[in-house]
Amino acid sequence: MFILPEPAHHPIADVPLYTQADAPRMGEIARQVIAFVPVYCQGNRTLVLLSGGHMFYLPYRAQWVREALLRHFAISQRDLRRACEEDLNRSLFAPVVIPTEGVAYAQVRVRRPIGRNDGAQGFFRIDAIRGVRAANAEETAVQMADGIEFIVRMPRPKVVERILAARSALILQQARGVAYPRF
Repeated sequence: MFILPEPAHHPIADVPLYTQADAPRMGEIARQVIAFVPVYCQGNRTLVLLSGGHMFYLPYRAQWVREALLRHFAISQRDLRRACEEDLNRSLFAPVVIPTEGVAYAQVRVRRPIGRNDGAQGFFRIDAIRGVRAANAEETAVQMADGIEFIVRMPRPKVVERILAARSALILQQARGVAYPRF
């Protein structure tokens, strides 16, 4: 299945559209999340892909999902960004790293935002990525587990760079033996 770039193709047939009242809580899904991307679907929503191929739309922005995921694992987003700045010499597009679980999410541009505060970055768990191939000069297909492909709006070398940065951040944070944040 292909998940095409914005603004087309949302909602996807047979993919549940949750409201705030019936959306699954982060504590129930945190260890299963392998990708989450912002989409325009009756407003700003997040398409979440779980291990096993189950997908659904959350009624929140992707930034909220990232913050909730970090909060679930008791990680400060500010300290994580500082750690990435220290380790990788980058603070923009910092990967989401959860060293206690041994997972990292690469941050990749998936859409061109319409409004000023609309997010453009999606997050892909690096151990669930099965392949990356160029779709054309400006777009790349990110192949996930269960045969699902996301078309992202970045050239292949940039996508590979972000995945490698996420892997490096995970390795460096695990090597310290001290889980972030540093209090």
